[in-house]
Order: sequence, then C-alpha cells, then structure tokens
Amino acid sequence: MLIPRKAFGALTLALCVAGLFLFSNSILQWSVYVFGSHAPLVPYTTHIVLLQFKETATSFAVKEITSRFFGLKKSCVHPDTRRPYVLSITGGKDTSSEGLQDGLSHAFILRFTSKDDRDYYVKDDPAHKAFKEAAAAVVEKTVVVDFQEGVFTSA
Repeated sequence: MLIPRKAFGALTLALCVAGLFLFSNSILQWSVYVFGSHAPLVPYTTHIVLLQFKETATSFAVKEITSRFFGLKKSCVHPDTRRPYVLSITGGKDTSSEGLQDGLSHAFILRFTSKDDRDYYVKDDPAHKAFKEAAAAVVEKTVVVDFQEGVFTSA
C-alpha cells in the first residue's frame, strides 16, 4: 500500500476540504447555502450628514464636535432595548477637488437597521438632541440625506 493506514483518514479529509474550495466560488457562498443569509429582509437605512462649520470655529471646536458625533454610536440607546442602536458611524473631512462642496467640509454616514430607529434618532433621542445643541454653536449649515440601500422608487 502506498499510503500508510494511519495517514489515510487525514488524507481523505484534506482531499474533501480541497475539493470544497475548488468546486465552490467561495466559502461565503457555502455558508449562505448551509446557514442562510443573515442580511436583513428590509434594507438598512443610511443617514448622511454634511456639515459646514462657522468661520469662527477653531480647530479644537471642530475636533470636539466631530469626536462627539462619533460618540453617538455608543451614547444613543434605544428606549425599549436599552442598547445602542446605531449600527455604524463613519466620516471625515472633505478632500474633493471638484469644488462642488458649497462650503460643506465634513461628512458623516450612519447606518440603522430600520426607518423606525432612524426616526427615533432624528426626532427623540436625548443624546442626539444634546449633540445638536452643542454643535449649533460652531456649525453654520447642515445637509442631511437618508436612503434605504438599493431602493430607488417609492413603490
């Protein structure tokens, strides 16, 4: 026998695993096939906030407000679950060379599981209200756009 008896099981397992990799496009596809998709049935709601700071705002004040903005991910707590409900916050300072910013200098993107969570954040969340009050001292203009991923009509 060319293969020792003790190595036969390990070799068989290795060939099966190699075959799995070779005959599938990716492990992710297999995991979705076996375990199902974990994506929400309703698309995420994305909340984009664009800020223009006042000319009198110091770099320290801008840093303070942007840091507080990122802190909303932990400080915004859902009243029913008592847990943070903002899925993610990302953002940064504008670097575009197109010149179409109209004074807007900072962008933030927030993701919510649902429109209801976004609505609570916008209308009722006390941490968000406190942030807006603090930001009003240094923010000149705010532009907000919300959308659901992949939804382009209101059918």
